[in-house]
Amino acid sequence: MRKFMRLLMVLCLFGTGFTTLSNLKAAEAVDLEIYTEDYPPLNFSQDGIVTGLATEVVRELMHRTGTSGNISLVSWEEGYNAAMKNPNTAIFSITMTPERKEKFQWVGPLAELNTNFYALPGAGLTIANLDDARKIEKIATVKDYYTQEILEQERFTNLESYANEEIALEKVLSGEAQLFVSNNTALPASLQKIGVELDALEKIFTLSIDLVYIAFSHDIPSALVAEWQKNLNEMKQDGTFAEIYAKWLPDVNAPGILQMMTEEYPPITFMKDGKPAGFVTDMVREIAARQNIQDNIHLTYWNNAYNMALLHPNVILFSADRTPERENFFHWVGPVGKNSSILYRKKGSGITINSLDEAKKVSAIATTTDWFNEQYLKGEGFTNLVSSKDPIDNVKKLMNGDVQLLIFSDLTIPEIVRNSGYSMTDLEPVYSVSETDIFIAVSKDTPVEVVNSWQSTLDSMKKDGTFQQIYQKYLPNAKLDDLLK
Repeated sequence: MRKFMRLLMVLCLFGTGFTTLSNLKAAEAVDLEIYTEDYPPLNFSQDGIVTGLATEVVRELMHRTGTSGNISLVSWEEGYNAAMKNPNTAIFSITMTPERKEKFQWVGPLAELNTNFYALPGAGLTIANLDDARKIEKIATVKDYYTQEILEQERFTNLESYANEEIALEKVLSGEAQLFVSNNTALPASLQKIGVELDALEKIFTLSIDLVYIAFSHDIPSALVAEWQKNLNEMKQDGTFAEIYAKWLPDVNAPGILQMMTEEYPPITFMKDGKPAGFVTDMVREIAARQNIQDNIHLTYWNNAYNMALLHPNVILFSADRTPERENFFHWVGPVGKNSSILYRKKGSGITINSLDEAKKVSAIATTTDWFNEQYLKGEGFTNLVSSKDPIDNVKKLMNGDVQLLIFSDLTIPEIVRNSGYSMTDLEPVYSVSETDIFIAVSKDTPVEVVNSWQSTLDSMKKDGTFQQIYQKYLPNAKLDDLLK
């Protein structure tokens, strides 16, 4: 399983259409060899029969499309190599990496692998971002698992590595470690092995989200692959998919046709009482409700959310500033807000800036990795940027004298400064860099009719007053004339 888990380190990508077969003769003519590996509860052998969540979904799709074939449970290497080399083959459950993108045709998602931080219920831990998790005394991980590798890449130094999940779980259950990192599909099986109920731990924060698919060899007719995707979408709409999912993972939400991703970025998006909130979050939730789309909003850290939207079709990312650098990466729905990017100095530092050229001469400016204002400054030719993945680090660098300026939007900086242990009186605005509109970004491969439908629903919300009501719930004094045009 470790080898399989390591393969999940990179985010998934699949491409598919929504055309239908004119008849099922093409499906009937293909006899597939379908492979998967032992990874309960998605796929495993029971009394000599391959079963599991993903297996049941695949069998239902075979039935609905009239596709014949044989499902074999093999090692990961054997199944992957067969799907790569042999005609009329498919493999599930598999994630897509950039390296695999052109090697298969893709249908999904079948499941979500959510890598989460877990803690004892009532422990009183609040994790809103990675910086919060770095402050925890001890996080139990499993040696060589991709979950540990992710945290090591994010510069975590508070990890305690164990030989397997069961030992790591015991450390958290006994109080020797405060957090355990695992994914939502592997955890139930691990708890069952040690005789503990699922409610013995509670999810604290989602570190990353990976999506699981079916991959078809390229010789299989594309119309058949499209038919599989169409029928999977229909299963999600008629309740069949959710019924299968609940049978195997009763406490986990099944992935919908659209995946909605956000980050901790108050007051725009943030976690409140265990549920995503914020004025753009509430707008997305209202659009989804008006279109009969399930509420499956996920809050994770920005890099994970942003990369998912870059790589997957049918991902809703919010919120995102619509900048020239990002324009061709996404479809855009909005605007849903407006903010200004401002350079701030430490109070009393005496630094003055009257132009971008003057800002380029400063020794160091703190920026947040992949945020729109960092991308903007890079596009303007800045070479003095010090990038951090966690925005709180930027405030600390400014106050410690490691940088002379930092850049944030006027909407979000109060909360970031407060979470860093300082107040806005410790900083002073120096120069307004740009004013940008906030949008909902939709991944590029999403059908254009979906994008148009979201824009139309948002426009209706602006006309009937719902947009204003949501916005001013969080920002009562906001002026909305430009946003309502």
